[in-house]
Amino acid sequence: MRSFDRRSCLNRVKELLAQNDDDALIYAALELRQCMEAIIYEKLKVYSKYVPGVVFEKWQPQHALQTLLEFEPEADESFQIKFTRESEAGEPRGPWTHLGEHRTLKLGWLNKNYNKLGSYLHVPLGARGQLDINKIRENLEKIASELEAVVGSSIIGASLAMRVQFKCAVCGQSSLANVDAIRKTGRAVCINPNCGAIHSVKEEQEGWKIQLEATDFGCRNCSAPITLENRLLDVGFMFKCAKCKTEHIIVTRHWGYATKEEAEKHAR
Repeated sequence: MRSFDRRSCLNRVKELLAQNDDDALIYAALELRQCMEAIIYEKLKVYSKYVPGVVFEKWQPQHALQTLLEFEPEADESFQIKFTRESEAGEPRGPWTHLGEHRTLKLGWLNKNYNKLGSYLHVPLGARGQLDINKIRENLEKIASELEAVVGSSIIGASLAMRVQFKCAVCGQSSLANVDAIRKTGRAVCINPNCGAIHSVKEEQEGWKIQLEATDFGCRNCSAPITLENRLLDVGFMFKCAKCKTEHIIVTRHWGYATKEEAEKHAR
């Protein structure tokens, strides 16, 4: 039975490239893309108990990694795990024991090379009609070499981050946010690929206060309240009143401002 794990995909790439057959290059490109997908999806398994299965089914590799970065900013960073004894003062004492190393893909590298490989899988048209086979082979070999380091990781998936779980106010999906990230940015993004709603986050004594970044409007016809996500607001944006079905359109921008003292007082 065909296996789609990271090592199997890369081994098939090596076999295809070793054939020195130009017609096999397209299959090597496909295997490299599947290798990238396997690496990213293995990382997602760490979060499977926090995220609904329906969300995983809709993720593409680039979106998956981008989403990981929303609730774990260092999800595309490599790291080593070592330990040693500590003295009573909390200082390292004695030799370090190396547990393993986790190597992964940077988001920029993934986006660039995943799309490049995809371009090799289509019928060339126009200016792309004449393919540089030698250049394609060179690119495939380079990508395979860079993936080799990741595939050889001794630690496949791991997360040491503290997380906050919340329910998206728009789509209702369970979502995750990284504690360090939300303390820095004050925001959490729904990880549902069909949503992406932005929530403001505030740490309070009794816990985290997470609410949708939205603005309330009154219907111009029946005065019923209409709540719109702030990320959608722009001149020309159209929306409809849920009560009377009257259509509206945003025609101007109005910005409010205050002194720093007034703003801080309002925030409290």
